[in-house]
Amino acid sequence: MDQKSPQKQSSSPIKMSINNIDKITYAIKDSWKNQQDENQKLFDQFLQYCKSQYPVFNIKFTCSISGEWLEQPVSFTQCIIDKKHLNDCFDLKQILKYLIQNDSNFMQDGYIQCPLCRSKSHFKKDIPLIPNLFFQQLKQQLNDKSKPITYYLSTQTLIPFYPGFLGKEQFQYNNQIQQIFSQQQDAQQSFSTIRKIIKGNESFKYFHVCLLGNIRIQIPVRGKQCRHLECYDFLYLHWYMQQRDQKQLKCLLLGCQEIINLNELQLDSELYEIGLKSFNFSSDFIFDPQSSTLLDTYSITNYDPQIAAYKKLVPTTTENMNYIKSIYDLTDRIYSSTRNQELTDKFYEHPLNGDLNVIKDQSTNCKVEIPCRCIRCDKVNVCDLRFMSCILNQVQHPENRNGVKTYSVSCPLCNNPFSPKKRHRDQSVHEQVYVDTKMLNFITTIKNFNYLNKEKYQLFLQKKLYPSLRFEELESPIQELDQFNLKLRCLITNQKLRNPIRGIYCHHPEAFDENSLTDLCSTGQLDLNLAQCPLCQQSIHKLTHDNTLKELLGQLQGDFDEVQVFPKLKLIKQLK
Repeated sequence: MDQKSPQKQSSSPIKMSINNIDKITYAIKDSWKNQQDENQKLFDQFLQYCKSQYPVFNIKFTCSISGEWLEQPVSFTQCIIDKKHLNDCFDLKQILKYLIQNDSNFMQDGYIQCPLCRSKSHFKKDIPLIPNLFFQQLKQQLNDKSKPITYYLSTQTLIPFYPGFLGKEQFQYNNQIQQIFSQQQDAQQSFSTIRKIIKGNESFKYFHVCLLGNIRIQIPVRGKQCRHLECYDFLYLHWYMQQRDQKQLKCLLLGCQEIINLNELQLDSELYEIGLKSFNFSSDFIFDPQSSTLLDTYSITNYDPQIAAYKKLVPTTTENMNYIKSIYDLTDRIYSSTRNQELTDKFYEHPLNGDLNVIKDQSTNCKVEIPCRCIRCDKVNVCDLRFMSCILNQVQHPENRNGVKTYSVSCPLCNNPFSPKKRHRDQSVHEQVYVDTKMLNFITTIKNFNYLNKEKYQLFLQKKLYPSLRFEELESPIQELDQFNLKLRCLITNQKLRNPIRGIYCHHPEAFDENSLTDLCSTGQLDLNLAQCPLCQQSIHKLTHDNTLKELLGQLQGDFDEVQVFPKLKLIKQLK
C-alpha cells in the first residue's frame, strides 16, 4: 500500500523571499514602471482631499513601523485610496522585513493588512505597496536631507522644524509664515542681486545666522529697504517683537538705517532654498564664483576636528568625503530630531551634576559646538554631536570598524554601552542620543564671554544671563581730535573707566567700561538689543574697542577722576 506523501505546508510569497530582500524589492520597484500615471493620479486625489482636512502638519522622514530613516518611501495602496496616513510612511525594505517577521498577523485569506490601521489590500502576486510620491517630492526639495519639517499644504511650503524653544512657538505663527511665502517676491531683495552689487563675482564667506538672535536662519527676511546680504530669521524676529510688544526696530547691521517693520518684511527665497538643501546644523557657507552659488562648507570639507579627534582613537578610520558625509548625515538627523527639546526638558527637571565642559572637551581637546549626551547620562557634561556620531556609526555599522580592535561602543561621557538595532522593536541608535537644546542656545548666544562656566550657565537657565557684548573693530573717533577733557567714568555704570569701549554709532570721546558693562549684562540688568547710549541716544547693540584711548590710559600713574587728552601727540595729563 502506497504511503501518502506528506503535504507541503503553504507559505506566503513574502515568506519565500525572506532570504532575499533585495530581490523582492527590485521586483516591486519593477512593477511600478507601468503604474506611474495611475499612482500619480491617486496621489493627486489624495492631496486634494487633504488640503481642506489637514492644512498644516509635521512630517518626520522616518519609517512609521521601525523609526529608521526613509530610503524608499512607500504606502499601502488601500490606505491612499481611503485617504489615510498623510504624514505617515513606510520604508520599502523595512516594511518588507516587518511583514516577513509577522506575516501570520498581517496576511490572511489573500489579503494583506496595513500595520497602522489594519486596512486590507487584496494580495495575489504583487505586494500592494506603491511609492509615496508625496514623500519622494519632499525629499527631493530637501536634497535628500532627512530633517523634520512643517508642511503647509495650501501653499505647498515646507519649513524645517526649529530646534529648541522656537519649535514650541512655531505653530503660533502659521498664518504669518503662510503670508510671507504668499507675497510677491522683490527681485531687488534676492541674494544674487545684492551679491552682485556688493561683492561682484569674488569668493567670500557667508554666515547664515540671524542678525538679532544669533541662531541659524530657517526663513531669511530683511527690511523693505535693506540692501545687505545679512538677514533676520522670520520666526525669531516675530517672537522677539512679541516678547517686547514691538512692531518695529532699527536694523542692527552697521551702516543700515532701515526700520524693520513686521508688516513689510521681504523674503529672500533664494537663500531659503539654499538653506533648505543644506545641513540643518550648519550656518557657514562660501560663495563659489564658478557655480555662482553658496556652498555649505560642511558639504565640501575633507577635514573636521571632531572627526579627526575620533580618528586618533580609531587610527584606520579613513577621513574621506564619503565617510565624513555619512557622519554629517547622522549628525543632521539627530540635530533635527523633534525629541531633543522633550529630552532636554526632562533632563533639567533635576539639579545639575558634573562639570560644564563646553570650552574644551576632555575626549577630543576641541571646543563643543553641538552639545549632546546619551539618554542614560545623568550629568551636565556634554560632547560634540559630530564626535558622538562617529561612535554611533560604528555601533550600527560594524563594517566601518575596518578590523580595528580598539574601538568604542559606549557613550564617552557615562560609559554606558549603545545598543545596535537588530529588531523592529529595538530602539534606534540615533534615538539613544539627543542634543541639549538649552546648552546649544547658551553656546550660540553667550559665545563672546571669555569663559563659560557652570555658574554662568545656571544664571542663563534662570534667565538672568543675557547675550554678551558683540564687537566690531573700528577706528577710534578721538584720533582726529587735538585735545579734550575726559572724565574717567563709564557712561552707563559710572564705574572707573579702565577698558574703554563705545557703540559703533557713537562719535564722542566719552566711553563705557567693558568689564562694568559685561557684569551688567551677565546679571540681566541690561539688554543690549534695546539699550541706547545715554549721551547720544544711539543703539549700542554692537560695540567697538577704543585701543587708542586705552593705550593713553596706560600712561597714567595713579588714580584720577578727570584727564586732559592729546591724541595726536599721544599724551595724557591729569587735570588739577
